[in-house]
Amino acid sequence: MFGTDVPKGNYADMKTKGWEITIAWRDKFDVGAKPFNYGFRATLADYQSEITKYNNPDKNLGDPNKSLTDQIYYVGEKVGEIWGFETAGYFTSAADIANSPKQTLIKASGASQLLPGDVKFKDLNGDGVIDYGNQTVNKPGDRKIIGNSTPRYTFGFGTDADWNSFFFSAFFQGVGKRDWYPGPEADYFWGQYNRPYNKVPVSQLNKIWSESNPNAYFPRYRGYSAQNGSNELSQPQTKYLQNAAYVRLKNIQLGYHLPLSLIRKIKLGDAKVFVSGENLWTWSPLYKITKDIDPESINGSDRILTDGTSGNGNNYPVLKSVTIGVSATF
Repeated sequence: MFGTDVPKGNYADMKTKGWEITIAWRDKFDVGAKPFNYGFRATLADYQSEITKYNNPDKNLGDPNKSLTDQIYYVGEKVGEIWGFETAGYFTSAADIANSPKQTLIKASGASQLLPGDVKFKDLNGDGVIDYGNQTVNKPGDRKIIGNSTPRYTFGFGTDADWNSFFFSAFFQGVGKRDWYPGPEADYFWGQYNRPYNKVPVSQLNKIWSESNPNAYFPRYRGYSAQNGSNELSQPQTKYLQNAAYVRLKNIQLGYHLPLSLIRKIKLGDAKVFVSGENLWTWSPLYKITKDIDPESINGSDRILTDGTSGNGNNYPVLKSVTIGVSATF
């Protein structure tokens, strides 16, 4: 006996369907009486996984305020589902708070009362209360499926060319569709909404609610509102669900093969000089909100999101690098 929980078992059956397509082309034509060789290769793939068997007859969604280690599945679930609330804007006044559906289970921060500038959720089932229902698929309260963290439509594109001893190549890689909700430990996204002693991300400057800035992207400033399970920003919701698709230039290289008449004098079969760049350019819709998080390095965020290690982008960043080199073959 050593005081831990019973380990999880591999009790689910899952079916995965997907496809992949590859297109390649290679050709040449003359430029200045010398052959210009070129080619490209493009790949595109997609898949989805569905739970086909799991001992959860009531289709319980699990406690949204517990960690990912307590996650349970249900038959028919698309793996990666993100269940959350539909954001209805911010409370505008004390009267608005009083006349809106009650958010008694979801707090602004700890025991603090709701104030103008706090997040307001939509009453999807019309019962006048914002809650989790009985936490099942059939009665989820005011939650619904708002996204999916599975990386969809993964792609790659490579091209290369050579002419008159010069050569060039480039490779792009990315994800066409992926949803991501920042976890409670996503410090670089939430900043002081996570903990008051965190630094303020540059991406939040001039984007925080105030009476003079009522349409800001981020709500009233409250410490811990993104950190604790029952607080308003810990709840997956449509306003802060991020589009984490991206495209990245993984490698680009330009070089020159030294003339054979020169290198044969020193008994070389081939010699080239080159400059190569890694991860020099990236584009993502996520960068419209924050450039502090790398879309390639985030983990999946499923429908239960309070695990401190899941989906936060806190791992070592992908680095840019430029290499200049000489390669010789004897």
